[in-house]
Amino acid sequence: MGEILVVEDTPASLRLLSAVLVQAGYGVREAPNGELALWTVQTRPPDLILLDVRMPGLDGFEVCRQLKADPRSADIPVIFLSAHSDTADRVQGFRLGAVDFISKPFQPEEVLARCSAHLRLARAQRALARERAELEQRVAQRTADLTLSSMAFENTLDAIIITDADGHILTTNPSFTRTLGYTEEEVRGRIVSELQADNSYSEQLESVAQSLKASGHWSGEIVARRKNGERCPGLISMSVARDETGWRTNYVLVLTDITERKAGQSMIDYLSYHDPLTGLPNRLLARQRFEQLLAKRAPQQRVVVMCLDLDWFKNINDSHGRPLGDKVLQAVARHLTTAAGEGATVARLGSDEFLLILLDDAQFGTAVSLVQRLQTGLQHGVDVEGHHIALTASAGIAVAPADGGQLEELVRNGDTALVRAKRTARGSYAFYEESMDAEIHARLAIANQLRGALARHEFSVHYQPQNCLQTGALRGAEALLRWTNPVLRSVPPNRFIPLAEEYGQIGAIGEWVLDSVCAQIRRWQDEGDGRIKVAVNLSAAQFDEESTVRMVKAALRRHDVEPSCLGIEITEGTVMGDPDKAAAALQRLKELGVHISLDDFGTGYSSLAYLKRLPLDVLKLDKSFVDDVTSKASDAAIALSVVSLAHNLGMRVIAEGVETREQAAFLKRNGCDEMQGYFFSRPLPAGNSPHCCGKGVHSRICNQTNNREIHETAVRRHRPRLRRIRPRSSTRRSQRGRPEILQHL
Repeated sequence: MGEILVVEDTPASLRLLSAVLVQAGYGVREAPNGELALWTVQTRPPDLILLDVRMPGLDGFEVCRQLKADPRSADIPVIFLSAHSDTADRVQGFRLGAVDFISKPFQPEEVLARCSAHLRLARAQRALARERAELEQRVAQRTADLTLSSMAFENTLDAIIITDADGHILTTNPSFTRTLGYTEEEVRGRIVSELQADNSYSEQLESVAQSLKASGHWSGEIVARRKNGERCPGLISMSVARDETGWRTNYVLVLTDITERKAGQSMIDYLSYHDPLTGLPNRLLARQRFEQLLAKRAPQQRVVVMCLDLDWFKNINDSHGRPLGDKVLQAVARHLTTAAGEGATVARLGSDEFLLILLDDAQFGTAVSLVQRLQTGLQHGVDVEGHHIALTASAGIAVAPADGGQLEELVRNGDTALVRAKRTARGSYAFYEESMDAEIHARLAIANQLRGALARHEFSVHYQPQNCLQTGALRGAEALLRWTNPVLRSVPPNRFIPLAEEYGQIGAIGEWVLDSVCAQIRRWQDEGDGRIKVAVNLSAAQFDEESTVRMVKAALRRHDVEPSCLGIEITEGTVMGDPDKAAAALQRLKELGVHISLDDFGTGYSSLAYLKRLPLDVLKLDKSFVDDVTSKASDAAIALSVVSLAHNLGMRVIAEGVETREQAAFLKRNGCDEMQGYFFSRPLPAGNSPHCCGKGVHSRICNQTNNREIHETAVRRHRPRLRRIRPRSSTRRSQRGRPEILQHL
């Protein structure tokens, strides 16, 4: 299989790459830095090197430069590993001698495919060089010994032809017959040049004659024609034989059949310009096609570069396995090629990313028609190995010369438009606009500051009370993550949480939030605030049966908090990836005593099947329905239906985003159990007592009802706690250390 040196300073990535390669049968050596990598190569050169670009000390570029400067390691193929897709980095890497780039996060099948291809390429090149050198040495030796050993002449594997001084064939050996199919009798007396398949040899006659005159020897490649008409590429060596007086008497030609070697070289050339999985052009060939179109386009024409990406393709691999996923990609490649037609280039950039290049006019009617045709065709799905796989694809479109003159620039802009299309709606397309760059830069700024934000203690948890609509009593609170950064100031959660999920940071952040909430519950209980239940939101990226349950149990145990004091809020999207595994995890949490809430019901899939399968305690009515519940009959009907549905299934209903007296009155009147929102309280820092809204909620609830009994019950319930509140002129904390709460009403 070969030996691969993995140079990676991140232990997790190093272990992952090593495990994938070892499982595939490769020998693996590891180096955590550039210095150790250079020493390891000098000690025993590997067959291939996977080299991280960004490392402390010697970075990947410097290591590659030193490797290529050393003759002992100059021929070892180097594949760079990088989490960045900066074109300048890639250009610099290829200039230093790298053969390929693999982007982080790694896709195991991509790593294995690229390693296998470049190992085969390197072995073929080394074998070709060795064979050529060995062949020339063998031909020279055999030519020198030809007149001395008839046995060598008869038994050599190479075809040997001896002519007179004028080039007429005198004799051949048995290998000549095996190679070209002619017997000695069939070619005796013929001019040797008649055996060639084309005129390439004739065009070299002058240089051949000069070489023979100067050194008595010439070698090169020709294409001979077999007796059956087939072409036979060969390496030929021609030497002059002289008599004792130095007079030229004969020519000795030794022909080596290199048909198989040429086929191998053709495969190498093909793989250099094509994707090995789908057979589509790769980035290198796509660049050549783009430059050709750009050069030949008419003034009124534009070159359209379309970046197309399959939506949720990872789910296909996870559900059906990588082999079937590869067949899906092959089917998609065939569909794209057929739909695009002969005038367009369809290339695969990697994973589920495809590129289409075509000419169009300034109205882009062809491009729009094509992308719609592609997306419609994919929506019909593909049939692979008895499975019908449903697909959607999103596309981003950039245009030359308006959006750039280089393919790399257009692909970058097309990717920017692709991100916008995916954020708008999966299965859509978008043209690149300059304003998108500002959005991308803003996202990058957030992503850069997000790295290390947890270590810099920039996150905090605020709590928004959840109160009973009928009595005003505090029922619990929802924990809401907040981020304040010295550079970006206060960043809204809907801006940074998707990026944390995308860059794999949500796991650590979510674990910190859960731990912080449990610690705060413990502090409130120690201060005498009773058994307060706090709900924590769980991201889809965090959700896994084993790790989720283990994390929750550890946090509860660490802070000595009863499971009934903790709630977990999920959305329908959280369980979409693997509903069975999600249901099992939620059931285990439910068995612990943790309360389970379904958030934003009605805005996603709204699957009644999930309501039946999942062990839910609470259904949360989304703010988008609460906003117009008093002014739009449709929203009011939806709210009433959700309340009725939840109660019939034995669940409570919490309305989110209650901001007006009229909304509260409507929800109370129609049986909604609890609510949260600015009408009662904004989310508050952890230093405030969760009962801070008691008095305000009580007064608002009482103003909405004429029911004296409910009013008096609410007063009795809240009076003991209200007595403990000191006037604003008193100290900021009570005798028991509880924060002054009236300032937040």
